[in-house]
Amino acid sequence: MILRANGPFDFGVMYDFMERQDDCLYQTRGGKVRRAEIFGGRRVLFEVSESAEPDGLEVEILHDEGAGECVVSEYVADWFDLDYDLERFYAFARRDGRFEAVTGEYYGFRMLAYVNVTDVLVWSIIGQQINMKFAFELKRRLVEYFGHFIEYEGEKYWIMPSAGELLTLTVEDMREMQISRRKAEYILNCAEGVENGSLSKEYLQSFDSYSGAKTHLTGVRGIGPWSANVVLMRTVKFRHAVPVGDAGLRNALKITDGLDGKPGAEYIEDIISWWGQFGAYATLYMWRVLG
Repeated sequence: MILRANGPFDFGVMYDFMERQDDCLYQTRGGKVRRAEIFGGRRVLFEVSESAEPDGLEVEILHDEGAGECVVSEYVADWFDLDYDLERFYAFARRDGRFEAVTGEYYGFRMLAYVNVTDVLVWSIIGQQINMKFAFELKRRLVEYFGHFIEYEGEKYWIMPSAGELLTLTVEDMREMQISRRKAEYILNCAEGVENGSLSKEYLQSFDSYSGAKTHLTGVRGIGPWSANVVLMRTVKFRHAVPVGDAGLRNALKITDGLDGKPGAEYIEDIISWWGQFGAYATLYMWRVLG
């Protein structure tokens, strides 16, 4: 099946980005991306590739235990943020000189979302203050511990455990994976929130305002402003969300603004205020300034 984006979309640019990641929940090979998921207890393995049609992608279901095309297409559209009107961001970006070069180089690049709220919460905790390579390795250890995968053509395609399954772990179990004690406690706390509904995706999407959702998230032990904005930006999709304090964002602004040192909090807040509803995509393209 073919899915079309709302505005510009370049699968090749997306693939190049995904190929450089080490997320154990999908595999890139030969210009195609494969991912396994569970929908209503039914496992599915699907493959995403470039479409012959402009601004689109092709989805092929390789293994399906009864979930059906509809849920897979909705998932992929969410994952690649196909419904977002990217041309509106580009119209805004043309009024901000910071984006002139990067939007040309990465034209059609969209946010790669975390569809699963448990996934994004775990990642936003594990990824705090450590290098990306080690963060991806810790995530792999946690995912593989539960042994959920689809085997296809001799390869294992891993599936994220549920929040309820994470709650069967102890802090010591995660310490053996080299996850710090504090992060292990935070993961369990967030898993409990997903289970009881206070951190479910549906509940977070019910907030009318970005500020209200952010206040709710930062009131949860283990979720600071950076983590809250990652969740709101990459899963709930509040378009104002910007991970304030992100090192990559500071480094990118240093380059685009020709600063001698990294910008301070007040400087960044002024820029974020200007970005407004385009903050999430502005951040996304600022990260691309770094390559």
